[in-house]
Amino acid sequence: MLSQRSLEVFREVMLYGSLIGAAQRLRISQPAVSRHIRELELQTGLTLFQRGGNRATPTKQAFGLLAEVDRAFIGLREIEAQVARIASGEIDAVTVAAMPVIATTMLPEIVAKLTSDFSDTSVDLQSAHSNHIIPRVRGGSYALGLVSLRQPTVGARVMWRDRFPYYCLLPVNDPLSDKQCIRPGDLAGRHLIGYAETSVSGLMLDRALSSVSPPPVVRLRVHLSKSTWALVERGCGIAIVDSFAAHVHRLRGGIVRRFDTETEFELTLVVSETGQKSDYVDRFIETLKTVSDHYKSDEFLGGQA
Repeated sequence: MLSQRSLEVFREVMLYGSLIGAAQRLRISQPAVSRHIRELELQTGLTLFQRGGNRATPTKQAFGLLAEVDRAFIGLREIEAQVARIASGEIDAVTVAAMPVIATTMLPEIVAKLTSDFSDTSVDLQSAHSNHIIPRVRGGSYALGLVSLRQPTVGARVMWRDRFPYYCLLPVNDPLSDKQCIRPGDLAGRHLIGYAETSVSGLMLDRALSSVSPPPVVRLRVHLSKSTWALVERGCGIAIVDSFAAHVHRLRGGIVRRFDTETEFELTLVVSETGQKSDYVDRFIETLKTVSDHYKSDEFLGGQA
């Protein structure tokens, strides 16, 4: 089992950029820091630093490990926050997490509608990827999670699920803007802004476009749908996005057209199977159903050139 202390020492070395800085921060000796790093390398089989004289330069593997360690330490800070709430008797506190594009669009709308009726409830909004949200819902760190759920998950209960259409974001003066609806065949040979192949939207849209000939040219891939509109605005290509990103692009004055495909974006609300029910959670679900209807409608496309 990996030593938590060694991981903490490694993280401090990465943050402060030197063994000496980490030693001072942790109030231990520099040889002790070096020993922890050597033990971590032995335990993981990774080469974390290239050593030369008194310098230790992080490797690519070190930065990869740092990303995972940071996620673990974020989880620990969340647990500490929960402990503080328990100790203070603050029981009217709800943590709601959502995928990034949902956390910046639909989630604030829902929470805002509930604020006046739950003025004594403290709400903590979190943004994270679905595969990070689900285990924290299971563990009780998050009361509610809005995620893209690929398969059933043990320890989390589905309270709501709905599907949303996809849309095309078009650059200014693109000839496809004359169409009210874009079909997969319209994108033959066109430059597309794609998604990471491991993402839910990436997998589904690659499948939807698999029969197009000649295939669209994908030279740029993003991990977040909310990154797409900035690239489209700069003329980097056409993007196919979920309804939530499409609403933002339209508000920014961008050109949006419905994408004609049976493929849809599925969003799921999960709660812990062992979590206690509350009036806030019940009202959140009711409000979610109402707000989500707005994002399933094409009304926001009205008045486009």
